[in-house]
Amino acid sequence: MSLSQGRRQFLKLMGVAGGGLILGLPLTGCNTKPYPFTEKNQWQPDAFLQFSEQGDVRFFLPQAEMGQGVTMGLATLIAEELDMNPAEIQITHAGVHKDYVAPAMGAQITGGSSSIRVRYEAIRQSAATAKFLLLQAASQQLQVPVGELTLSQGQVHYSDQTAPMANFVAIAARLSLPEPEQVVLKDSKDFQWIGHDRGPRIDALAKVTGTAEFGIDVDIPGLKRAALKRCPVIGGKVKSFETHGAEAQPGVLKILTIDNGVAVLADHYWQARKALNLIEVVWDFPQLVQVSSSDIEQLLTEGLKREGEEAFTQGQGAEGLTAARKTLKARYQVPYVAHATMEPMNCVVHLQGQRGELWVPTQAPDVAQAIMSEHSGIDRDKIQVHSTYLGGGFGRRGFHDFVAEATQIAKLSGEPVQLIWNREDDTQNDYYRPAAMADFEAGLDTNGQLQSWTVKRAGPNVLPYMFDEAMGAVLPDFLPQPMVEWASKRGYGIFDGWTVDSSSIEGLYEDYTIEHKEVRHVTVDPGLRCGFWRAVGHSFSGFFAESFMDELATLAGEDPLTFRLRHLDDNPRLKHVLSLAAEKAGWGAPKPGRFLGLAAVASFQSYVAEVAEVSVDNGQIKVHKVTCAVDCGRVVNPDMVRTQMEGGIIYGLTAALYSEITLKNGAVEQGNFHDYPMLRMLESPDIDVHMVDSEEPPTGVGEPGLPPIAPAVANAVFAATAQRLRRLPLKLA
Repeated sequence: MSLSQGRRQFLKLMGVAGGGLILGLPLTGCNTKPYPFTEKNQWQPDAFLQFSEQGDVRFFLPQAEMGQGVTMGLATLIAEELDMNPAEIQITHAGVHKDYVAPAMGAQITGGSSSIRVRYEAIRQSAATAKFLLLQAASQQLQVPVGELTLSQGQVHYSDQTAPMANFVAIAARLSLPEPEQVVLKDSKDFQWIGHDRGPRIDALAKVTGTAEFGIDVDIPGLKRAALKRCPVIGGKVKSFETHGAEAQPGVLKILTIDNGVAVLADHYWQARKALNLIEVVWDFPQLVQVSSSDIEQLLTEGLKREGEEAFTQGQGAEGLTAARKTLKARYQVPYVAHATMEPMNCVVHLQGQRGELWVPTQAPDVAQAIMSEHSGIDRDKIQVHSTYLGGGFGRRGFHDFVAEATQIAKLSGEPVQLIWNREDDTQNDYYRPAAMADFEAGLDTNGQLQSWTVKRAGPNVLPYMFDEAMGAVLPDFLPQPMVEWASKRGYGIFDGWTVDSSSIEGLYEDYTIEHKEVRHVTVDPGLRCGFWRAVGHSFSGFFAESFMDELATLAGEDPLTFRLRHLDDNPRLKHVLSLAAEKAGWGAPKPGRFLGLAAVASFQSYVAEVAEVSVDNGQIKVHKVTCAVDCGRVVNPDMVRTQMEGGIIYGLTAALYSEITLKNGAVEQGNFHDYPMLRMLESPDIDVHMVDSEEPPTGVGEPGLPPIAPAVANAVFAATAQRLRRLPLKLA
């Protein structure tokens, strides 16, 4: 259901199923199954909430918790409407169900900085409707007018008396639905939890005490561990192999060949890993073996010589350059980069005849279910998915090659299997952020006003790789299974030649008021598989566009802040955060030996500006402080917003200073943190975050903090050295 349907339509679509009350989001098809966690003697008014006669309130978390704080965020919405402490709400990771499908995404996906944005109204409505029915039930049982009743802290209050909410659960379950106008959401002036930090995040204790279950922690009776040797070039197949006695090593149970490698199954992980090191494989290499990093740069360079596809035009497009008094051209480039989640890929697969179970840290449980179904032959609705905490996601855990591998091993071995990738597996078999190269040209009029803006981007698209993986999950259930399987196996082929994804060009042209704009795209795919990476296209387009804006300010002979502000009259929220960040950072008055650079990017419906304070010593770039201003609409949890801005800045700074995946004869050269480093604590800058107080609906925070950091640092380096750094990672000559 789209949030644009509003509360009236939302409540109209709610209905009664069987003998129990079903509120909440509508079923999306006639074959929708019962809720995954329905229990006896529990009132489950919808897919999200469950009330017990003992007074427990349980929330089925429909989003993946990967550190971003969505558990606290969504629980806060429920707590606000039920007038209770979020810490008192029991949290269960939701299973796969149509009602958990993310609005506007078509699948049960956590991504695009969307969780609070798309769930804000629906979750509050669900809790508010449950509260309404509980008070109606209390009114009937207590014979007290409902207007004299209130609900807070699990108690119904009336006169000078109280009664436990649990006393009224059974009656509430039998009541008819209210009229839409009867359910009123709490007024923002009465918020006690939304917009306030009133305690630690509710998943903190479990994480610091080690009781939170991540995928790698899962253990079930009889579980065996697997390690897999893959081709060093992604996509290669096994020709032959020699075990060299691996099968005789302690604990080793089986050696198996699957689609993309040789697996060792053992009692314990290290037994499997040590035995795997003995095995020698002869590979059938894919076409990617012919590609090295120098070839990729050449392919992108040649691609920019082509006309490309027109992706966006405004005014006269490129023709607008002819009237410009001054013009400027610049080329920018970014490499492939990996996700480097702290918890490598892993899952547990248990096949039991025509049923199966999957324990997996995933951003898309229904996609994981579809992948397991494809490789096991078990119907999707016979596979139960247990989502766990994620040790980092960043888009990588929206892809499930590791689930396919584990399922194949489990099917061949007949054992419940836990497959664990090591760090090298993870770095060398990623779905990488695409490499890209872009040519910019812009023109100024006689007043130094930006008159025209053109850009051509060359690089791969992500969408074909996503559909290659997710086709089975997003296709309707009513399609014949053979058709689903056919499409699933040909996802990339169906989209081969795809000209341009929105993510390939997002952020290249939208933010500033310019009369003439033109964006063109050239699809150049060297063959290394790509995926969504934190902030997706904005992660590189922010660097491109905001670096170029700085260069144009220099061409105009104007301060970079003043120049930007002059071109933001049609974008007041971005203009405001830019002014705020500059003010808080002391723009124009840097400390001795320090230099300031700024950037502002609108992404995921939020607005973020950052000022980087930098020094350069013997060619080494040191970022001392980052001042960040963010407008993300109404702030649900201030501390979550603050930490997500900090996390995005650190992740983006890692990419800006260090991250680069290189190929030699098709194989990724990096393997572990010694050659694919992360930003360390001693290198991390002070980060000062300022949030705009807003009554606008909440928007994304998981990713918008990332795009401005690379250009802000690059622009500060220019202020320090007069060198323009137009490619990542940033390196001085």
